[in-house]
Amino acid sequence: MNYLWLSALLPVAAQAACPDFLVVAHRGASGHLPEHTLEAYQLAMKMGADFIEPDLVPTRDGVLISRHENDLTHSTNVADLPQFASRKTTKTVDGLAVTGWFAEDFSLAEIKQLRAREPLPELRPQGVAHNDQYQLVTLSEIIAAVRQFERDTGRKVGIYPETKHPTYFRFEGKHLDGTAIALNTSELLLKELRTQRFTDPKRVFIQSFELQNLLELKQQLMPKYRVSLPLVQLLGDTDHAFMPPKDNFSVPYDVWYHQQHNTQLSGLYGEAGRLIAGLKAPLDYSQLLQGQGKTLLQSYATGVGPWKSNLYQKGSVTLKPEFAALTSQFQLHPYTLRDEDNYLQKDKDGKSFSLRFEANALMQQGGQGVFSDYPDLVLAERNEWRQSCEK
Repeated sequence: MNYLWLSALLPVAAQAACPDFLVVAHRGASGHLPEHTLEAYQLAMKMGADFIEPDLVPTRDGVLISRHENDLTHSTNVADLPQFASRKTTKTVDGLAVTGWFAEDFSLAEIKQLRAREPLPELRPQGVAHNDQYQLVTLSEIIAAVRQFERDTGRKVGIYPETKHPTYFRFEGKHLDGTAIALNTSELLLKELRTQRFTDPKRVFIQSFELQNLLELKQQLMPKYRVSLPLVQLLGDTDHAFMPPKDNFSVPYDVWYHQQHNTQLSGLYGEAGRLIAGLKAPLDYSQLLQGQGKTLLQSYATGVGPWKSNLYQKGSVTLKPEFAALTSQFQLHPYTLRDEDNYLQKDKDGKSFSLRFEANALMQQGGQGVFSDYPDLVLAERNEWRQSCEK
């Protein structure tokens, strides 16, 4: 599938030699199997993914497990298990009310009684076919699987973890019995990586939608644990469509939370607190793409992960100027390429570009990687792209 003609539609400056383009399996090969399961990660590695992405939340006993959210309702069979019926509750997570069953109210032994389910059943019947077959897995089990794959094949695969809702787990959240959760999940992550001796900076990126935990990792935790890993600032919506108090996807929740509680920012953010205080409140993600916000971003982040829905100019696969500008200063790893039509970028006539077309456009415009639920499709396009570059 040759898209070299696409070059004529893209900025001239973006037409460069064949790039090093990372394929990150988003929640594993989650377009094929239920997300965040060992089986989805193993499939992604067999397909050839460079990195697998575990989202991490803690159990009641402080073990990091792989789930996209701490709410287990839609990605497991917990609602069907009578022994856990009384655990259903409503909590405020990142400022929004959520009703369900929450990982922090279950011990690891109880988590192991649950089975994974496809969270997008109408779109992905192929995942539904595997419902209730696979256990939930810990970070240590994921690392063990990566090491086993390396022993079996000789190929190294990296991990790209995200600790979900760090402000909630450390400052805001409570267990079912009302006691504070009070867990620093970034420190739990680093401890586990050190224990497992999985600290090669070429094989680990740490990502987050929040700022405080990334700054703490940079300034305190990584020096404390004597590791140095690249940090990636994820960007939610940059078009101000999901602002508090109705929603939270347009803001780094930690900054909004601490400003609402009149927290002394210098105590949590160090020198960066001065930069944050100088930005317009509430701080939204678009401010990190310019001026003082970009200066702040450069102080700790190696990479940036933009939301694909904000990435392109309207009706095209051409990067918006603010994102194209990032490619010279940061690793640019957008999320998420999915193959279902409602997730694909549309042209001016409403016709969908293919996933592979989008992947090729990112490669040509200097993107250094991408998250995808279908790593096999991106890998196929990358292989063709590399062959074309070598001619």
